[in-house]
Amino acid sequence: MKPSSLSIGLVLGLALLSRSFAGEVAPAPSPAATELTALETRVSAMEKAGREKLADFTAEFAAYDALLAKYAGQQTAEVADIALSRAMLYWDLGATPDVQEKQFRAVTEGFPGTKAASTAARIMKNNATMAALVGRPAPELHFLWSSTGNLPTLSALKGKVVVIDFWATWCGPCLRAFPEVRENAARFQASPVVFLGVTSLQGRVKNLEPKSIDTKGKPELETSLMPRFMAHKDMTWPVAFSTENVFNPDYGVSGIPYVAIITPDGIVRHAGINPGDPHADIGGKIEAILREYHLPAPAPKG
Repeated sequence: MKPSSLSIGLVLGLALLSRSFAGEVAPAPSPAATELTALETRVSAMEKAGREKLADFTAEFAAYDALLAKYAGQQTAEVADIALSRAMLYWDLGATPDVQEKQFRAVTEGFPGTKAASTAARIMKNNATMAALVGRPAPELHFLWSSTGNLPTLSALKGKVVVIDFWATWCGPCLRAFPEVRENAARFQASPVVFLGVTSLQGRVKNLEPKSIDTKGKPELETSLMPRFMAHKDMTWPVAFSTENVFNPDYGVSGIPYVAIITPDGIVRHAGINPGDPHADIGGKIEAILREYHLPAPAPKG
């Protein structure tokens, strides 16, 4: 599975943010952290330029290996971040599951007790959950609010193809994928297909006003802002707040956006899709399900 909003340098960035929120002054970065930042910047530029194959990053993987060799024997958090960053690049580029497992396991076994190791262990667990999920009944979701006003649970949509898009207002990749979601929602509007944006209470609403809106401890305020947010971002598909966390372990959600597609009889057919991935072919996957269940489908594109 490809991660969604989990960037290559996620762990390092979150660590710095957590210290800032705690009122601590972040220490000057170590040489290992500085070198990792430079490498991640290079990788990020390549990904933004459309490089998306493992073979495109041969030199970058060699650079990761050189850094790990340079700091061999040092089990610090900074060196653990290098190993995790490398593993996440394999993940991001869609390496085979056995390769991903090997890379993440190298983090957990080589750097025990670090945040990087904890993150790697969580990703491996979620990947395993996702792999086991496909072909099984979709885990139930319970909704405390929906833009339709009358959606209590996911199972209430049984009989339709359901495309769940796990997202949040602060998630840049989620928002950047909206045009693709909007296009697919319009394409299948005459078919028994529901696109459902699923989030959970986050304690803040971002990308609506210049500054983040604090909604911590104010669930009614957060849900009341959603119609305005939907209009602001031209979200033409329904949205719901689930009582389950948007990083839902039952679905193996490690990063967002994360799409799961469920058949009319409530079985997970696809999971772990990034709706912003130009190769995801969500529309083609939906068409195949509609044909399989003898349901009306739009004419194939092209």
